[in-house]
Amino acid sequence: MRQTIWLKLAISGVLLTTLAACDPAMIFPRRDQPPPPPSGQATAPTAPAPAAGPNQQIRVLEERVQHLERRLAALEQRQGTPKTAPTKPRPPKPVEKAPPAPVALKTPTSPQATPPSPAAEKVFSEGFRLYQAKNYQAARNKFAQYLKSQPRGPKAAEARYYLGDSFFQEKKFPEARVEFNKMVVQYPNSILAPTALLRQAYSYQQTNQKTNFKVALEKLIQQYPQSPEAQEARKLLKQGDTPR
Repeated sequence: MRQTIWLKLAISGVLLTTLAACDPAMIFPRRDQPPPPPSGQATAPTAPAPAAGPNQQIRVLEERVQHLERRLAALEQRQGTPKTAPTKPRPPKPVEKAPPAPVALKTPTSPQATPPSPAAEKVFSEGFRLYQAKNYQAARNKFAQYLKSQPRGPKAAEARYYLGDSFFQEKKFPEARVEFNKMVVQYPNSILAPTALLRQAYSYQQTNQKTNFKVALEKLIQQYPQSPEAQEARKLLKQGDTPR
């Protein structure tokens, strides 16, 4: 709207300026001016017309006015056209987050070894003395007492092994292989674990469980391949020897 008003004012100004510059006699002729001479009558020579006369100025003015009118019409047409709705900016793409690093799961740790107890050590010593004296029932009672008070004590693996072997020496093979299996499962790193597996295999053999006998020997070879008991197990699988 302001541009339209400005153009109209500019057109009016140009018109007024041009009219002021023109000769008034060209626009409004004087009445007392003598009429032109009749045709055929010689006239006195007149001075040459200036290079840019009032008619030319008027033509230039008309061209300027037409140019301004065209600009004004174009401006009014532009202002009358409906404005296009502004386009909404696209939302930014979400930044891909690196996947979080995997949480390390804590592996369950075995219970810490129970500190040695003088009273428990005395119970184990009494059980081992009874075992050597072949008093197996009394020895088992002592070993069971020790394991109850010291399940992770320094002598727990030995107590479990001798408890099972006391059954084996009395030819109670089903009870013996149960205790030997407990010993291997609970104390797989004990030096007596390969011997317990071999004794378990013998217990299966004595009850004529050939399949379990073979499985126990193969397990011994797999878990403790460098042990002397594994060498014995290989011989048994190859030769079919009976236990001594």
